Amino acid sequence: MRRVCGWVCGVILALVTAVWCVTATADLALSAGIYGTPGTYKVDTCYDSNSSGKNSRYDCDGHFTPDGGTANDTVYVPLRDAGHDYPDDGEFDARQGFERQTVQRVGFWGVVGELWQVAVCVAVLAGLGYQAIKPRGEAERRQAHRVEPSRRQKVADRVGYAIMVAIPVGILSWVAMVAEPTP
Repeated sequence: MRRVCGWVCGVILALVTAVWCVTATADLALSAGIYGTPGTYKVDTCYDSNSSGKNSRYDCDGHFTPDGGTANDTVYVPLRDAGHDYPDDGEFDARQGFERQTVQRVGFWGVVGELWQVAVCVAVLAGLGYQAIKPRGEAERRQAHRVEPSRRQKVADRVGYAIMVAIPVGILSWVAMVAEPTP
């Protein structure tokens, strides 16, 4: 029963993480300039939308103007959970996704702001994969007496390497995002 519950919880966690990973990867690709319309985002105002006062959650109102665009091409785009309290009338390079309301900051700081999410997703998915693949119980004891590790153990070890890379990348990009100077 415990094993079945563990598998069910693992599958649910994997599905939630996979959805988050797809969204974060799309945002990362937009921030990296892989797709989307380049332009400028001009902040009208930012405000702390977290009423508890413990942690700040900044939402911003502003307008996106595509490169070479005119005033007629400008689109109002609210940024939810912008990550920073951008100064009023501040501007930064951005890209607009396929949907008009999808805008991401581009460049180094834009990528860093999205990279930690992708790294956390990869670490969680790799950890779940490692738990599912690695030998258990009797197979693990038999494996300990072998000179050459089994194919299953080799795959589990490679998945473990992904975890060892994703965790430091996630931590470093999160720290860099927190330490980012406000434009």
